[in-house]
Amino acid sequence: MFGEPTDAERRVWRVRDLIRSMAVEWFGTRETREPIGDTSVTRLVLSDPLAGLRAAVQVRRVAAAQGREYALDARGAGRSWAEVASVLGFEGLDEPEVLAFEHVAERGGAAAPRWESVSWRCTSCSARVTDTGPYGSHPTDVESGHAEGCARHRADIAAWAARTGWDD
Repeated sequence: MFGEPTDAERRVWRVRDLIRSMAVEWFGTRETREPIGDTSVTRLVLSDPLAGLRAAVQVRRVAAAQGREYALDARGAGRSWAEVASVLGFEGLDEPEVLAFEHVAERGGAAAPRWESVSWRCTSCSARVTDTGPYGSHPTDVESGHAEGCARHRADIAAWAARTGWDD
């Protein structure tokens, strides 16, 4: 009747299990079993669903902060805003790179978002780089702080020159 679960389904179930167990551990609720429909099959539920909500909100906040950190680490490791956009699910939308930058850089909340810059450590030159987003063309217009002679930054400039046909 049902096929083997996919890896994506297994990951979702694992996260749900973790959130449910965190609700028990952190917020003192209990797990109970309840029947599914008119069958003898049961599922685990929480005696206090608000404890589950609290755990899910905590996980969401931590996941958002950790996601931002990993996105900045990816930029530091030489990944593009387009690659970050792909992981975030922005592919196929207008200006996915800009959406990714604004998602990662957002400060001030939804009511008054600001997207000035982010910073990350370049794994090529070990310098702290300020990244103003994928709005400019030339690499030095959008990234400042690379060490003199940074191989990554030089490669970005060479790729820009090849793409645009302009000399640096």
